[in-house]
Amino acid sequence: MYDYTPSLPLAVVAVTLFSALGAVLCFRMTQTKTWSSIFFVLGAIAQLSGYVARIFSTQNVCNRGAYGVQSVLLLLGPTLIMFSVNMTQTKFARVLHAEKLCFIPIHWQPWLYMSINIILTILQLIGGIMTVASTSMTTLAAGGKMTIAIYVIQTVLWMLVFSDNICMTIRLHNQPTESSKKSLANWKLWNQLFGLSTSIIGLGRNVMRLTMAGGVAFLIESEWPSYVFDGYQMIIILTAWAIWYLPEKCEAIPEARDYRSLTALEDIRNTSSSV
Repeated sequence: MYDYTPSLPLAVVAVTLFSALGAVLCFRMTQTKTWSSIFFVLGAIAQLSGYVARIFSTQNVCNRGAYGVQSVLLLLGPTLIMFSVNMTQTKFARVLHAEKLCFIPIHWQPWLYMSINIILTILQLIGGIMTVASTSMTTLAAGGKMTIAIYVIQTVLWMLVFSDNICMTIRLHNQPTESSKKSLANWKLWNQLFGLSTSIIGLGRNVMRLTMAGGVAFLIESEWPSYVFDGYQMIIILTAWAIWYLPEKCEAIPEARDYRSLTALEDIRNTSSSV
């Protein structure tokens, strides 16, 4: 099933770390009631389950079931993680009252991201199953091409989403809102979580997977690059989000809070007091 001998220590380290991160993210989600972060937890569970299957593969490299499970779940994990990143980015823009500074209409974003990511996840699942479960060369080739196409589409989508974030950042720097000056004065620091996630998953990981699909022997015949440039990279992202849990910060600042109205009200009160 593999072009190399799967490493037990690498898989055990991955299982341990994803178990811990999944538990921490699940705790933070339930504690803060930020249910939109469920895909962080599901992504961690997918990665965890994939590497558990990889452990089984280390004991029997001919086990087709274990190979199929780890192949499919390790494809889906990063996609699920990015879904929560995209949804949080929309929430972040609302909290900053920067809706008009995004070039993707804010009211389209949740449904657009949700529908595209769901479709791509289903197609990725189908492509992965076709690749690992079929014995027909035609089906195998079709599954491989579908997976490559999905990587390309994902990369384009996530770069578009990140471009929207860059556009909002530049405009917000030039036209700061009251929320960006008062409720989230250090918003630029929090905003770096989106750049970290997109650069690692949208570019690093997907480009590595596309290069592997292109038949580069070094990546196909060596196991450690898939951990260094894929699995362990997800650990970096989930750790950053678990520590600097932005969904909680967004929930703590109601979207409906309009500082311009509050400022106007304060001016009226001051005027009344003077009179």
